[in-house]
Amino acid sequence: KDVTVKTEWLKVMSVGESGTGKSSFAASFPTPGFVFDFGNEIISYRGKDFDYEQYELNATGWAKYERDFVNVKKAVSEGKYYTVVVDNVSAMTDLAMEKALQLDPKRSATNGPIWNVHYGMVKNLMEGRLRQLINLNCNLVLIAHIDTQKDENGAIIGVEPSMTGSLSADVPAYFHEVYYHSTRKEGGDTKWLVQTVPIGRNHGRSRLSGTERLLPDLVENNYNEIMDYLMGKKKKSSTTTNK
Repeated sequence: KDVTVKTEWLKVMSVGESGTGKSSFAASFPTPGFVFDFGNEIISYRGKDFDYEQYELNATGWAKYERDFVNVKKAVSEGKYYTVVVDNVSAMTDLAMEKALQLDPKRSATNGPIWNVHYGMVKNLMEGRLRQLINLNCNLVLIAHIDTQKDENGAIIGVEPSMTGSLSADVPAYFHEVYYHSTRKEGGDTKWLVQTVPIGRNHGRSRLSGTERLLPDLVENNYNEIMDYLMGKKKKSSTTTNK
């Protein structure tokens, strides 16, 4: 009974196509903050109080990330950062593959990764590092691009975060909050929205919204907007749900 929205950090997996406002959403979180910039996305955080580091796509880049994480974890424990962002986890997975290829020199017939060797190593690397991130005592935003699944006839049969193998299903399970991002035209203006419930093939969800459904199905792409609904400062109406 002593657990409330106020006692919990907001830890979100933020999923969507390019241009749907994922980085802008992360940039709206409380600062000072830190961005692990794997996808050269830092321009979206300009003017905000975020430190950041960027990573080249090679095994050295993965080693740099591991060193940076130790420093960020210490800074979080000292209260220096209120928010940590991984932008984006799809590119982070590619970096983990570079590390796996360095660790094991075996290659496929096409000189690429071997499925039951390198992809398993990537899964282990990513799962361990993501669990470390989730355990940080601060807000967390994990950004992922979308991978559209199609059948042999080209029909869309599913939508998942773009990650290697079973990580696309395993990683969202770590999070209570999984938000899908979209855009919509209203009166000639573009609105950026966060989807907090399953709609169609997008498996959004919010544990913090609870059985009371505090959050609208679609809500403005902003941290303060999310928190205002969760803390009861705003109430859902017919104009904010199922539009």
